[in-house]
Amino acid sequence: MTPLKNRLFYGLGLAALAGASLRHRVGGYRNPTDFSPDDWPRAIAHVVDIVLDWRKHLDTRHGAKNLAGLDILELGPGATLGTGVLLVGLGARSYHAIDAFDLAGRTPPGFYRALAEAELPPVFDRARILWAVDALERGRTDPVGYVVTPEFDIACAAGGRTFDLLLSNAAFEHFEDIEHVIAQLAAVARPGATLLAGVDFQTHTRGIRATDPNSIYRFSPSLYRSLGFPGQPNRRRPRDYLEALQRHGWTNAECRPVDVADAVYQAWSTAGLYEPYRDDAADMNVLTGIVLAEKP
Repeated sequence: MTPLKNRLFYGLGLAALAGASLRHRVGGYRNPTDFSPDDWPRAIAHVVDIVLDWRKHLDTRHGAKNLAGLDILELGPGATLGTGVLLVGLGARSYHAIDAFDLAGRTPPGFYRALAEAELPPVFDRARILWAVDALERGRTDPVGYVVTPEFDIACAAGGRTFDLLLSNAAFEHFEDIEHVIAQLAAVARPGATLLAGVDFQTHTRGIRATDPNSIYRFSPSLYRSLGFPGQPNRRRPRDYLEALQRHGWTNAECRPVDVADAVYQAWSTAGLYEPYRDDAADMNVLTGIVLAEKP
C-alpha cells in the first residue's frame, strides 16, 4: 500500500502546489498567516506568542537573556510590527524591521493602540510599549523602524546600523538564497551578536499540510521551480543553514527541532520523497525548528 499511497499524495501535493502558484501569481503575496489580518485579537496573540518563544530560546542559551539596551533587527516581520513594539516592551533600545513585501505597511494604526491596551503577560513594560506606539502614530522611526526593499538589500536597508540581536519567524524558508542573506547578516551583526530564526520547513499549502507536511519535497527541482512564485518555500534543510552559518563566520550554530513528524508518517512517506530528501542527513523528521548562532 505504501507506493500507492505515495503516488496519491504526489498527485494531491502537485495539485496543491499548482493552486498555490496560480493564487500567488494572480493575487500576489498578501497574507503570511492563516488568519485574517483584521482579526486583531488573534493577531495580538500571535505576536505575543512569537516574542515569548524567542525569549524562551534566548533564555535557554544565555540564561535569562536581558534585552535591555539591545538594538534588534527582524527580517520579514509579516503583517504587523507588533513584535517590535513588544520587544521594546522587553527593554530593547531599538527595533528595525526589513521586508521585501510591504505587508506591515497596510496595518491600521489602531492595531498598535489595541496591542498597547491588551491584556499582556507581566513581563512586558506597558509604559515602554505605549512609548513605542506613540512614536509609530507620530510617524517616527525610533524606536520602531521599518524598511521595505524588494531586492532585500539588508546592509542598505539597515542604513549603517549594526545590531546585537537578529531575529526572524517563519521568514527564512521564503528566502531564495539563504547563503546570501546569512552573509549580509554577518555584515550588520556586532561582535557577540545572536541570530535566532524560527524556520518552518514544511509545505505552506494549508490543504495538504496537516496530512503530508513534507509534500513539497516530493518533486524534482525543475518541476518545483516551474510552479514557483514569490515567497515559495526554498526547501533548504537544517544542515543547509548550519553549513552556511559556518561558512560565513558564525559560531555555536544549532538547529533545535520544535515540531517533529511522527514515526508512522515518516515510515510511509519517506520513500515518496525526491531522492536527496530520503537521506537521514536531511532530517526530514524536523517540521519546524529554531536556528541559533553567534557572531564572534
